[in-house]
Amino acid sequence: MKRLIFRQIKKYIRKHFPSEYKAICRRQKEIFPKMMSNAPDLGGKENLLADNLSMFIIFLSFYEATDHRIDGNAMDDLLEEIYKSVKFLNPIMNINHKAVLNPLRKYLYKSYQKYADKVIQKKAEGKWLETWDMIVNPNQTEEGIAFTLVGCPLVQYAKKYGYMEIMPHMCNLDHKYAKLMHSKLIRTHTVAAGSDSCDYWYVPDKSKTAMDYNGIII
Repeated sequence: MKRLIFRQIKKYIRKHFPSEYKAICRRQKEIFPKMMSNAPDLGGKENLLADNLSMFIIFLSFYEATDHRIDGNAMDDLLEEIYKSVKFLNPIMNINHKAVLNPLRKYLYKSYQKYADKVIQKKAEGKWLETWDMIVNPNQTEEGIAFTLVGCPLVQYAKKYGYMEIMPHMCNLDHKYAKLMHSKLIRTHTVAAGSDSCDYWYVPDKSKTAMDYNGIII
């Protein structure tokens, strides 16, 4: 995913700032490691979610390299382009079909619980202290796919270094995942909006739950 985002950002720059393309890429190359050096240690490849912070910092480094011209609105455009580039997965990711939903949910819950258990272990060892905690299927629903992420190192980084205006656009990525799976993300609170956690409930977009939900999508 990191490589895909990196390619799409460079493609966007080449299209919108062709005469500055090389200079922007040079600046980004200088800025990125400095920004990463300010990031907390989330465990690297051992952490299932660590790449989310790296992806955020990739975008922020281009944000700085373009003097904030690649802003949140540009990020929304980029996310839409990224979605289009993987849209071919739509037919095989359609969770309206139980033959897709059931094995996907089983796989994700197993993977997420493994992550949640590892976080508890690592934090007890004094490691991964700023990573997300995870609660798998907190309400024990049998519909869709549900989990809660407690805390958010992206928000911590954004608050510390002055990038909170970008966070709502970053959170929008979760809705792109929902679209890819033919689902609706029902989310009532986020860390970016002031809560201590973000709730995720992906329900099939043709389900009664999805169609009846009239709450705010954040």
